[in-house]
Amino acid sequence: MNKNFFINNRAKFAKKMEDYSTAVFFSGIAPRESADQSYEFSVDRNFFYLTGIDEEDMVLLINKIGGEVSETLYIPPVDEYFEKWFGILMKEEKAMEVSGIKSIKNKNEFAEQFASRLSSSDRPDNVYIFSYITDKNEPYDLYRGLAHWLRNQYPAINIKSSLDIITELRSSKSEEEVEEIKKAIGYTKEALEFVMKNLNPGKFEYQVRADFEYQLMLKGSRPSFKTIGASGENAVILHYVDLKQKIEDGSMILLDLGALSNNYASDITRTYPASGKFSQRQKDVYNIVLEAQDVAVDAMHPGAFEVDVNDAVKAHFAKGLKSLNIIKDNRDVEKYYYHSIGHPLGLDVHDLRRRDKTMQENNVYTIEPGLYIKEEGIGIRIEDDVLVKKNGIINLSSDIIKTVKDIENFMK
Repeated sequence: MNKNFFINNRAKFAKKMEDYSTAVFFSGIAPRESADQSYEFSVDRNFFYLTGIDEEDMVLLINKIGGEVSETLYIPPVDEYFEKWFGILMKEEKAMEVSGIKSIKNKNEFAEQFASRLSSSDRPDNVYIFSYITDKNEPYDLYRGLAHWLRNQYPAINIKSSLDIITELRSSKSEEEVEEIKKAIGYTKEALEFVMKNLNPGKFEYQVRADFEYQLMLKGSRPSFKTIGASGENAVILHYVDLKQKIEDGSMILLDLGALSNNYASDITRTYPASGKFSQRQKDVYNIVLEAQDVAVDAMHPGAFEVDVNDAVKAHFAKGLKSLNIIKDNRDVEKYYYHSIGHPLGLDVHDLRRRDKTMQENNVYTIEPGLYIKEEGIGIRIEDDVLVKKNGIINLSSDIIKTVKDIENFMK
């Protein structure tokens, strides 16, 4: 992506900041997994959105003092010992080239320089940090550690959340962002076709995951979240990731998976018959779920509330489940459909969401209706990624086949 994209993102963020404020963004550090291993590093998505840099242990400061905006990027110093063991660190020239930030400083000097700024005559009144989802007993991340230090050392400074600003900016996808999502969808499509060609009864769920993720690795990609590959009655468990069961003849496998392209995610679900052919009962349920996608699309438009789209799908499912003699009362739909119709998609698989949960132009959403009939060992979900536009909904993943006929023909 061109550095102008990130330059513009920072400018838009700074415009929405209060004057006499500083915003802090950390790239993050991979946590320790065991005595001699760390988890794989995953860059803080807001840091990436504002810099285009996917590297550990960096800090971005955006200052707005007296209406004047300045930017500073702190990067780790060159360490020959580190580079001999782990790889080449990003240098000042490269950081400037990727981000468009002209002021690059040594990360080791960040704490002292930041503290000095907070005590100076041009000190900020507010410090913006990003705070979002946190479990009540979750260890401090870098943002909460900074907030704790600020409250104790500089109690007169206001701590403000950058969540609302970032949510507004990231929700509206640019053409560059949509192209990255489409690339991620393309990786997913090719990997799913490999899975379909190699799917058969007797295979284990984890082998199907291996087929999918191997194809992503060949493209230089990786999964955007833990691959779900649920066969038989496991498919009624929404986030089933154990993947230990043998796939039985006559069963289906529900695959909820995705890929990354430049940190932008795809999120696709398809449900396939292990033998390559649906039973009549499976086909009947499958088509009701497939029709629900059209119901959702018809209800989606800029300004639509997510709950209204979901209610339209629930009304459709009520009719369908009655036609299959599974329910008699509409209220019983929730026994067989117990999640919402979708979520925003972008740098996070479950991307940042507006407080009022309304859809706006240039949002990217998933549409993922599903029915889960435990007593019959049937779980079916079909998920696509769509772009909301004034003139209609664009299905970004329309090339990934999903009709009964297309799936059966492909798997012959």
